[in-house]
Amino acid sequence: MKKTLTITLLIILIMNSIHAQEKKNNHFLNSFVFGSSLTYLWDTNKYDQNTTVYDEYVWSNYSWNLNFAVSLSKSFSTGIQVLNIWSTGTRIENTHNIIYGAFVQYDFLHKTPSKKRMFIEISIDKGDFFTGGTLDPYTRKGLWYNGIGFGFEIPLKSISPNLYLDLSGYNYVILNKIFDKYNYTQYIIGLNYRFGKNFKE
Repeated sequence: MKKTLTITLLIILIMNSIHAQEKKNNHFLNSFVFGSSLTYLWDTNKYDQNTTVYDEYVWSNYSWNLNFAVSLSKSFSTGIQVLNIWSTGTRIENTHNIIYGAFVQYDFLHKTPSKKRMFIEISIDKGDFFTGGTLDPYTRKGLWYNGIGFGFEIPLKSISPNLYLDLSGYNYVILNKIFDKYNYTQYIIGLNYRFGKNFKE
């Protein structure tokens, strides 16, 4: 049910933006953005509730996100993303997982002359990275996620007029009916490179 509602919401947002551009088409598909980011998460000395002793261990997680977006209007953009996740730890084997899907972004600063962006993002994704119970995250195929994020995009004019710094946070909610699951949350520090006209023009 949640998965259906999320997909429906994404379609409504996209179609509403496309419809709005039928009368004013100067922002529709006139700008393209390629983004890349790296994230590192870790955990140490976590108490395992399945045992009666303190379980000293180390768990770490590297992720690499690649995304591509196009403008739908001055305020909306849509795109696709692929999140590669590499995990290692004292209680798990080295694993590689993938989360991929489609997203819609809304820029709250689209009416301002500033090149900065403050945005919210909603996505529907599929993958095999499971977070649940007291165990470390592990591989479980056939998972669906509802992603929601919030962030800022800051121009790096001293390097390139097309380059932007992406600072944001993202939360993946597993939509499958699985007991004791929890969300996967990550911070994002990345770079975005724009092609075509700027969203603010």
